[in-house]
Amino acid sequence: MNSAKIIRNGSNPVSMKHSLDDHPEMGTDQEQLVASIEDNPIARSLDSRTTFIPLRHHDLVLDLIERYQIRGQHGVLFTAMCARLQRIFHAEHLTQLLQLEEIYGPLDPDSQAVELTNRDGKIRNELTEKLFDRVSGLLFSAHYVRLERKDLERAVEVASQWGVRLEVNFDLYARLEIFARGYHVVEVQRRRWRNFFRAETIELPEFERLIMAFRLKPESVAPKPGEPLDATDKPNRRKVLTERISRLLAGNDADAMDADHVYLKTFKNIPETDLEMLLPGSKVRLSMLDRGKILLPTAMALYKISRTAAVFLAVLAVASYDNVLAVLLVLGAIGGYVIKSVLSYFRTKQKYQFGLTKSLYLKNLGNNSGVLYRILNEAEEQELLEAILGYAILWQTQRQSESTGQPFKGMTSDEMDAEVEAYLADLTSVDIDFEIFDSLGKLARLGLANVDSSGRWTAIPIDQAEKCLDDSWSRLFQVRGMRVEFDSSKGDGLFTS
Repeated sequence: MNSAKIIRNGSNPVSMKHSLDDHPEMGTDQEQLVASIEDNPIARSLDSRTTFIPLRHHDLVLDLIERYQIRGQHGVLFTAMCARLQRIFHAEHLTQLLQLEEIYGPLDPDSQAVELTNRDGKIRNELTEKLFDRVSGLLFSAHYVRLERKDLERAVEVASQWGVRLEVNFDLYARLEIFARGYHVVEVQRRRWRNFFRAETIELPEFERLIMAFRLKPESVAPKPGEPLDATDKPNRRKVLTERISRLLAGNDADAMDADHVYLKTFKNIPETDLEMLLPGSKVRLSMLDRGKILLPTAMALYKISRTAAVFLAVLAVASYDNVLAVLLVLGAIGGYVIKSVLSYFRTKQKYQFGLTKSLYLKNLGNNSGVLYRILNEAEEQELLEAILGYAILWQTQRQSESTGQPFKGMTSDEMDAEVEAYLADLTSVDIDFEIFDSLGKLARLGLANVDSSGRWTAIPIDQAEKCLDDSWSRLFQVRGMRVEFDSSKGDGLFTS
């Protein structure tokens, strides 16, 4: 769809050293293209260093045990501690899932549940605001960044100048939020006649993960099939537009989106130039070249037919006025070329639509409630990784210091941050910006680390971690007289009354 080439894999872009000075035609062009990744507003809104930890917690635990030679009883206790941490975070996120299901249930377009309560527009609006707030918090935990509206409009502007042209109407949405995480740098090229067909190059981000949440305005949706229009309503441009949008949003009227629901979608590897194709209501707009391919051959064909038809009709006029069949044949030929031109126009649009649909099919990761489960799982995994990394590095540094006979005075947050980031860089070959304060906050909340008045942190000994996590687990489930205990032999939580 777009002439794009990935010029660097990984989460951190490296500038290709392009600038507007390198491409003076770009600087003077009214389109005001972005020549360098540093000039791109969306790339600037995303951190150049990813905060996402691309690991599974099981793999991380195994590597920590091997790297730091955590053997014997220490290895058993460390493995058990990580398992307890996983259960605690899973229980916390399960609580969030139940709350989200309660909020999103009436707003889920895929729900098959019968609605026993009539929720008017005001209640749905309140639920929508709660949903967006909860989802935003989860996405923050999963290291997503919200894209600002001005950045989205800029992305649409850039995309309209490269590859397939689409028209996007942001006024269709009562609420639209897009979140991104991580990006590669892609190099986009094109040739234009005004530049004597010399290659032009810009750098754009390709989002590794993209999540979109939106709800349409009621006036942006056409009436459902069989639903009568208000007799006082007069046909106007708005009604025509909403009907066209409804047809664009769905393959048929029965599947059209409505304004009562909130739609959630997640994608992978989406270039900025393809961002607009994800937005419902986008309409393919053929370029002048595509229009020329359709119109010029048709015009020339019609010109030739009209000359032949004029001569033929003149002969018929002189010969006989009764030869109706010949006249119909000429008119049929002209009509056939007209129909051929119209069909060629629609075939060209369908070719673009097929390309967009194929791309979305390959890059779509989930829809609606499936998106909630995915981001909950990602948020849970990231919080677990941060807790394990923070404790392991602090504990191992403390052990190494004590093994040399030197008293351990603790580590500052900056020292811990540097140690963890060095470990992750060595393990993943990715420059990761570790969220050290999130990690320390979790350790302090769970009782696995202490901090003194000078801001230096120390880890709870591994043989005491079990008791601390047992207490955290019990506090989590102390509801209505229910008590939860760990089975020491299995590491499982057991419910007892």
